[in-house]
Amino acid sequence: MSFKITYKPLIDIKINHDYFLDDGDTKFDDLSEDQKNVRLANYNISKYLTVTPVLKTSLDLRNHKIVFKQTDRGFTLLANVDEHTKAIDSSQVLCPKIQPSKDLMLTFELRFKDTYFRNYTSSIKDEENRFFYFSNIRPEGENNSLSIFFKNTKVHTQFLLQPETSRAIIYDILVNEIAPINSLGLENITLIDPKDIEEPENVDLLNTYIETQKLDGLIGYFRFGIDGRNNNDLLEDTTVEVPSGLDEVLLGLPDETPDPVLRFENTKTFWRYIDISEDEVFTTKDEQPLTQNGFIALKKNDFENPKPKNMFFSNPDKRHVTIDEDNIYSEIFI
Repeated sequence: MSFKITYKPLIDIKINHDYFLDDGDTKFDDLSEDQKNVRLANYNISKYLTVTPVLKTSLDLRNHKIVFKQTDRGFTLLANVDEHTKAIDSSQVLCPKIQPSKDLMLTFELRFKDTYFRNYTSSIKDEENRFFYFSNIRPEGENNSLSIFFKNTKVHTQFLLQPETSRAIIYDILVNEIAPINSLGLENITLIDPKDIEEPENVDLLNTYIETQKLDGLIGYFRFGIDGRNNNDLLEDTTVEVPSGLDEVLLGLPDETPDPVLRFENTKTFWRYIDISEDEVFTTKDEQPLTQNGFIALKKNDFENPKPKNMFFSNPDKRHVTIDEDNIYSEIFI
C-alpha cells in the first residue's frame, strides 16, 4: 500500500528590486524577455534580504504541515493537501490535510543585511517610528492609502504604516506571537495594557523599540490571514462530498495561487563629480537612478554651472551617498 503526500502553494511571493534588475534608466519591465532572463539568472534576494517566520508562525507552520521555502526571488508557503470533490459541480479541489482556523495569522519578518541597502532603496521622508506592512488584511487605523498585498505588482512605498498603527502592530506581534515563546528583552513591553499603548511613556518605549530594530535592519513584516476579508482569503470555504456521510465545508485552495510581487524602487540621486586636482565640483541638474547594471550616459548640458570639460562620466556605486539640505547626492571622485 502506497501513500501519496502532496504539497501545493498557498501563496508565492516575489521580491524585485530596481537597483539589481533595471538596466541603467531602462526599467526591468521594459526589457526584452531574453534580457529579463539574464537579470534573473544572477538575481537572489538572499544576498541583501532575509525573510524569517516569527516564533509563533514557525510553530503554526509545523503544526499545520505548511512548508516555508525561500526562493531566489522571494518565498513560498506550501501546504500538505488532500484532494476532494466539490459538492456543487463534482470538480476537484485541494484542501489542507490539517485544517487551520480562520483566525490563523502567519507573520514573517523582513530585514536587510546589505549595509548599503538604504542608499540604493527609495524611501519616504518622515519614516521615523514607522515600518512597512505587506498583508492581505488592512489593519484598523489605516485608510485605503495603505495597499493590500495579495495580487499584482506593487511598490514598497505603498505599504508604510502610520506611527500609531506601527506601534499597535509591533505590540501585537511581540506580545502575542513572540513573547509567549521567548520574552527575553520584551518584559517592559509585555507589561503594557493594550488600552494604554498611546500613553506617552508607552509611545516612547514602542518607538524606541521600532527604531532600534530598524537600525538592525528591520524593514517590516509580511503578514497573511487565512480569512483575508474582501476576497483576499488564503483559503476559501468549499463544500465537498463525503462518501460516507453528509457534505462537509472545508477550507480549500483557490483556483489560482496568489502570487503578489513586491517591487522595491531604487533611489534617485543628484550625481556630484568632485575633481580633487582642480578643486571643482560638477552636479547634475536632475536626479538619476542608481543601478547595479547598465550605464547612464551624461552630457555637458545635464550639469548645472559650472559645466565640466570633455571627460568620461562614470556612474556612481551604492556606497557614496550623502544628504545635503534634504537633497540626496551620489559623490564620484575624479
